[in-house]
Amino acid sequence: MNVGDMIAAGSAAIALISMAGSFYFSKQATAASQRTNQDAERANDIAIGQTETSLREQIQSTRNRSEDCMLKIVELMKGRQRVSLSPEEEVYIAQLELTYRSAIEGHLNAFEDACGKYLDKKIDLSRFEKMYRTEIQTVCDHTKITYEPHMHPESNSKFQAIWKVHQKWFKVE
Repeated sequence: MNVGDMIAAGSAAIALISMAGSFYFSKQATAASQRTNQDAERANDIAIGQTETSLREQIQSTRNRSEDCMLKIVELMKGRQRVSLSPEEEVYIAQLELTYRSAIEGHLNAFEDACGKYLDKKIDLSRFEKMYRTEIQTVCDHTKITYEPHMHPESNSKFQAIWKVHQKWFKVE
């Protein structure tokens, strides 16, 4: 074997070792990339879960606030007519009614935020529909006097994300 053959054999050996090393590190990089993708998907699922929990808490909190206001109004009225209230009670009732309307608007804002996230696909779409289908239908029902001033007419409502979700779920084209 001459020097040229030895150089060729050495080059071939180095090429083989390089090829084996490249193959090994390529497999390692692929495995690391897959683990990173799995971790990213898991982190995304956790973030979606946290968003959904936050939305649920916000909606429940605003619902509770409006219900509390309504209960205070009912307790104060105790079946009486508005004209029979004392001036102090009338002022208090008027303030409670403002607070109640504000609470209803806050409740609708919470739904607007949730529907926006639904439309942007930032939450689980099927779970959202299962949880809020009936409530969205109620909010958009023109016979519900609680929501009617805020939601109707649809073209003037500032809650367009709610209307888009409602149309998606309930409007048959």
